[in-house]
Amino acid sequence: MKKTTYFPVTIQIERLSAKGFGVGLAQKVAGSPMTKTRVPGTVPGDLVVAEIGSKNKGAYLGKLLEVSKASPNRREAVCLHAPVCGGCSLHYMTYDKQLEYKQGVIKNLFTSLFEGEIFSIAASPLEWNYRNKMEYTFSQNKAGERFLGLMKAGTKGRVETLTECHLSPKWFIGVLSAVKAWWDESGILAFHGIQDIGSLRNLTVREGKKTGQKMVILTVSGNPEYALKKEHLTSFVSAVQSSLGGETLSVFLRIQQAVRGQPTQFYEMNLLGSNHIEEELEISAIDYKRSYRFKISPTAFFQPNTMQAEKLYSKALEIAGLKKRNLILDLYAGTATLGMIFSSFAEKVIAIELNPYAVFDAEANRELNLVNNLEVFKGDVSKVLKELKEKDPSFKPDLIVLDPPRTGLFPEAVEEVLSLAPSEILYISCAPEKQARDCQLFKQAGYEIVAIQPVDQFPQTVHIENIVLLRR
Repeated sequence: MKKTTYFPVTIQIERLSAKGFGVGLAQKVAGSPMTKTRVPGTVPGDLVVAEIGSKNKGAYLGKLLEVSKASPNRREAVCLHAPVCGGCSLHYMTYDKQLEYKQGVIKNLFTSLFEGEIFSIAASPLEWNYRNKMEYTFSQNKAGERFLGLMKAGTKGRVETLTECHLSPKWFIGVLSAVKAWWDESGILAFHGIQDIGSLRNLTVREGKKTGQKMVILTVSGNPEYALKKEHLTSFVSAVQSSLGGETLSVFLRIQQAVRGQPTQFYEMNLLGSNHIEEELEISAIDYKRSYRFKISPTAFFQPNTMQAEKLYSKALEIAGLKKRNLILDLYAGTATLGMIFSSFAEKVIAIELNPYAVFDAEANRELNLVNNLEVFKGDVSKVLKELKEKDPSFKPDLIVLDPPRTGLFPEAVEEVLSLAPSEILYISCAPEKQARDCQLFKQAGYEIVAIQPVDQFPQTVHIENIVLLRR
């Protein structure tokens, strides 16, 4: 079969895709119809030359060759990995336009649900180097080349080895480079999921922004055939320590055991230092101010942008109002950060979380912050709520705080929330499209949206955190 030659084509970028790629119309070959094309590294208003690649979900993927005429909203790249790396899809867009774009996304999602004025998106105090956690992927190709970094934009499973990154502190890349050098010398294989061969899966680096405490986690396969030897772990720890000049830190091995047809299980081994790091948050809402300190274990969730997490939680408290309530539920509580923050305005707070490590951290943080009116339950939200209602038929919260995973709420959880008939629901989400879907269900059940506050937790990316307050 004769191979088709694809010529570079000129594309006027008109808008952004959901992943933050510029979108325009282009002809793949002469005589073919104009087809939607996504081009990473472009912004609306750009006139570009791109090479057209494969088609997926009704659109071609283009590789940027040249910017013929730059959009007034375009800026020069800060990172040498742009636009190949998929970590910063809005890298080339000025920050004020990023905020304008995200505000528009929220407006479009909620225009049929809310007629009021949406609050202006809360900008991040730090546009760069704001993340307190990064997860990097180990990968190998058929030729044996090794890659350690983030996924390439528009690809499935292809990894870009990073030598710099402006989303995280500089020491993260120092650790990454040291681990890459250790890996190159070790002969250990990267994990291959389909074939279930190899060892190395991910490298996670965490930091307490306010405390300076550091943690590194190596995640490996649970296949015993590819278990790391003691000398591998010793040299890994040594490589990480050397990259930080012997600075004190915590190092963990995390074993991810995935067997087809069975739940994935995780096992952790502390290789060096403390079993947690700590972080501080300063909450300020109207005339309320308080500092909180949190212990964070290796796998526990904590907002990746510490400075903006302070603003997110402060805004949530402010929108809900500083009034005293009898009972507040904190669902999908994680380490019960929201539950603790709201505890000053409740007779009692109940937090529910499935992850046992997060529940352990929540218990520890409750004691650390001297919160006496918070009770933490481990388990599935729907099941725990049913059990609480069975024990006490009069069980009725005044306010339910929701902060579910990116998938949003399961129908069972929506039904359980509605069955409790709280006066107010405060819904925080990192997936506003799922949040809008769930709010439609609450609206059909008699709730009205009274406030919407978007928050930019992740500059340079399309991700948006959003707060919605509903009331009956």
